[in-house]
Amino acid sequence: MEATAFLDDPRVEHFWDLWGFGLQTFTSQLRYPRGDTAWDIFVLYKPKLTWGAKPPDPTLWMQNRNMPHGTNYSQELLEQELSKMF
Repeated sequence: MEATAFLDDPRVEHFWDLWGFGLQTFTSQLRYPRGDTAWDIFVLYKPKLTWGAKPPDPTLWMQNRNMPHGTNYSQELLEQELSKMF
C-alpha cells in the first residue's frame, strides 16, 4: 500500500479500516466535532501500554486533513515524537 511508505518501520502498524471500527472508536475518543469523523490520522502510544475493550488514550495523535481539531501532521513532528519513545 502507498500509505505504508510514510513510515517504513517494523514498529509501525498500518491499518485499512474496512469495517469502520477505528473510525467510530477514534471519532468518539478524540472528541471530533459533531458531523465529522476521524480518518487520515496518526495515533501514537507509549510502548507497553495495556489495551482493554477500548484503546488507551493516545500519547499523541495527528490528523492529516488540515482541520482546526487536533495537531496537524508533519513528518518532522512525527519523527521527533517517535524518537522520544524508542
